Amino acid sequence: MVYAALICRTLVGLVFAVSAFSKLRNGTAYREFSSWLASVPVPLARKRALPPVLAGAEAAIVVLVAVPATAVAGLVLAVLTLAALTAGTAVAVRRGARVTCQCFGSSRTELASHHVLRNGFLLVLAVVGLAVVGAFSADAVAPRPAGIGLSLWAAVALATFVVFLDDVVFLVGRDSADRAKGVGLS
Repeated sequence: MVYAALICRTLVGLVFAVSAFSKLRNGTAYREFSSWLASVPVPLARKRALPPVLAGAEAAIVVLVAVPATAVAGLVLAVLTLAALTAGTAVAVRRGARVTCQCFGSSRTELASHHVLRNGFLLVLAVVGLAVVGAFSADAVAPRPAGIGLSLWAAVALATFVVFLDDVVFLVGRDSADRAKGVGLS
């Protein structure tokens, strides 16, 4: 259980670290994020308080999940944030929004179903993390260094996949389209 909790905490923390940094790295990035959020066809997205609340929640999640004593609070905040992001993205996609995904900075990829699935996947992992963090106590067997290393490696690998999902979808989609056209076949 301790390794599953470590994977979930680290994965959630890394993904939100990249997301928060992309929005808060400078004033221009924050203004672009705020402007983008206001263009998403979801009523709550137009609220002026949403950009600082969302960016602040993302930054808080990073700190909270990193500290064992506050990991539960961080995962609760992650679950709430991811539930809102998943629902908002699903609504925008269902309404046919023609806006790019700005989750990890500037992008040319329009919001699509794979963004909803990505957010849903992260939501499930945050819920699992919350369940397993609460399932073991301080009396549990101490984790082994190799297990910690493998857990951290798995979390970094999964976080990298999540952050670069648009690129993966592009490559897989392009490869499928090329195969359908017979391009690159000898």
